[in-house]
Amino acid sequence: MTVTPANTMIRTLLACGFFFVAACDDSSRHSATDETPVDPAMLCVDSQCGEKTVLLTIPSAENILFADDGRLFVSGGTNVFEITRDDDAYAATPLYDGSCNFTGLAIVGDVLYANCFDGRLYAARLDAHPALQPIHDLQMAAPNGLAAGPDGALYVANGPLPTSALPDPKIVRVTLDANDPFSVTGQSDWTRAGLLAPNGLQIHDGAVYVSNTGLGGLGEIRRYPINADGSAGDGTKFANLPSVPDDFSFVGDAVLAAYFATGQIALVGADGKVQSTTALLGFSFPSQVKPGRPPLFANDDILVTEKGLLGDNVSPIGNRLSVFRRKAGT
Repeated sequence: MTVTPANTMIRTLLACGFFFVAACDDSSRHSATDETPVDPAMLCVDSQCGEKTVLLTIPSAENILFADDGRLFVSGGTNVFEITRDDDAYAATPLYDGSCNFTGLAIVGDVLYANCFDGRLYAARLDAHPALQPIHDLQMAAPNGLAAGPDGALYVANGPLPTSALPDPKIVRVTLDANDPFSVTGQSDWTRAGLLAPNGLQIHDGAVYVSNTGLGGLGEIRRYPINADGSAGDGTKFANLPSVPDDFSFVGDAVLAAYFATGQIALVGADGKVQSTTALLGFSFPSQVKPGRPPLFANDDILVTEKGLLGDNVSPIGNRLSVFRRKAGT
């Protein structure tokens, strides 16, 4: 096992903790909701009832996205991968002919979109062999969380830690050509209000939710309604979190959240209160957490990307996709 110098680990924690558009609705280009229809009460988010199993090596594993048909995509520090299974063995197939530090993922219609820290937006048709290609220069130093709105527009969080510029915390709205999903027709700054270090981004029930290192605490999830004209409504705090957060996902009106700094995953109720968490340091800097979907997983499986140390794509600290499952007999 590689021994990591203490100063490197501290730098990783500080980096993630503190520097961490209106169209007509077209049902033919609907956005994948990526929300699993499972009762949150059925999930085990506690180390006494559940345990972790490592599935695959994914360099700097970052984000998780299911398509409506159950296909699974995971982004990481070198590529975006489609995850497949043969009996009990899982495999990761890269979708980009090259290497890039990919972050957020979204689906609109039959097209997968991905952000990369080279500042560009990538896209691939979800056919038998998706091939990502750059389609737009976002002119952002840290395009991270990504989600598709009900109108098919993409929302991008810029943060928390740019590698080549000063922090510029904001959410950007990107509109796509209704006739060509590989063509961007517009980009605008959607909101900056209340954002210090935005990170993960999801859309639920007509609103944008974003994890953020807040001014008044370690972490929070904020909510911004999407107005009828596509503009941002007033932001409010949905949840206070006792750790630096990364990305999260909705389970009904509850939320599964990744606590990057403390190595935990948590279940947050619809009222914004934390209901349960796993043990400290059970995960190596988790970056996203999401319930499973058939045919690859059961609905009560919980997938977790373990990113590891920033910029490290090879060590056994993180760099993997894991699943957290209920122990037999619990």
